[in-house]
Amino acid sequence: MKNYAILLICVALLFSGCGISVLKPKPVQTQPPTVSADPLEKLHTDIDAVLQEALFTTASIGIKIVAVETGEVIYEKNPFKLHHPASTTKLFTAATALAKLGSDYRFETTVYVDAEVDTQVAGNIYLKGRADPVLQPQDIVKLADVLLESGVKSIQGDILVDTTYLDTVREGPGWMWDDRPLRISALSIRQIEPEPGTRSRALACGYLLKNELIEKGIEVTGDVVPGTVPLDARTAAKHLSPPLADIIKLMNKPSDNWIAELLFKTIGAEVMGEPGTWQKGRDAVNEFLEEIIGEPPAHRFVDGSGLSRYNLLNAELLTKLLVYMYQNFELMPEYVASLPIAGVDGTLSHRMQGVSAEKVLRAKTGTLSGVSALAGYAVTADDEVFAFGILISHYVGSAIPARDIQDQIGNYLTEFSRRVEVTE
Repeated sequence: MKNYAILLICVALLFSGCGISVLKPKPVQTQPPTVSADPLEKLHTDIDAVLQEALFTTASIGIKIVAVETGEVIYEKNPFKLHHPASTTKLFTAATALAKLGSDYRFETTVYVDAEVDTQVAGNIYLKGRADPVLQPQDIVKLADVLLESGVKSIQGDILVDTTYLDTVREGPGWMWDDRPLRISALSIRQIEPEPGTRSRALACGYLLKNELIEKGIEVTGDVVPGTVPLDARTAAKHLSPPLADIIKLMNKPSDNWIAELLFKTIGAEVMGEPGTWQKGRDAVNEFLEEIIGEPPAHRFVDGSGLSRYNLLNAELLTKLLVYMYQNFELMPEYVASLPIAGVDGTLSHRMQGVSAEKVLRAKTGTLSGVSALAGYAVTADDEVFAFGILISHYVGSAIPARDIQDQIGNYLTEFSRRVEVTE
């Protein structure tokens, strides 16, 4: 037994001396998880890279992006620098109109007759406009139909057109001489050119009514002349426009200057008192901004469409308005619904197609020579809503490079997610 133990010890020493040992498996070394860069930092980097484009060698930019729910500033660059807003001015016209007039507000166009008249024979009749921006020729035809149905067979006096709801200034402050003149008044139909010699759209509307009455067999002995509805006149026929919520869409989606200017003056008339003027419209918008912001950033509005280069504002004011309107339950649905949808309709119908911003981003465009603007809302990959304003100005040539930059930033916003990606 003793010999057997000695033998085992010798064998162990032999194997040890030969360097033979039992190998233990080594632990598997694993790489630590890779955490991607902070999403907000990446967004900043991406936007900063876009703003290095050659366009900005000479051009200026003001940009601000805000999380609507929390007010967190997502990105900003020169947010207080003033720019010509171009048609993003319509965002303020639309907001003030919805807040002060209401989404169900309707414009009236009315035919009056003298108080003491025979039901079949009228003296003068009066056609009064109240700045309906979507008045159509067929609407005047329907007014003539109502007069006919009321039993009127003869008009022994004149047809007086009353435009006193607005002032007599037809072109806005600071409009360029080579812009197509709008010649707006309280009684205007866009499709009907002003009466030759008078440049009056109201008289042209009056002649349309006269011709329709004659065609329907009603005798009209007098002429069409300017005038004012007497206090004791009675209503004979009335046309109501579609509700303001619908008209706001017709303004914002195609960026309609005609509607914007008539609406701007209407705001002035309804808030500050008749007659509506550009100054009263400006005062009403400024009053609204003071109500919702307190002390708004530096700005200047002189018209409702953005045609004038006297208009000035910054990205700070744009985003403050957009955040307020989105957070206001009463105003938000009609306001947001009025904005063009990327890749779908309005002035954004051919922009941001085939990318994540398509059908997701809603914004108002703005364009003048050397000016391009985009302001609205973007929904992120996390369903978070961002309000943004991008103002680019002082460049020469096509607006396409500026629009491409805006579209790229808009696409970054809709792709954005706060989720941090972790890869094994």
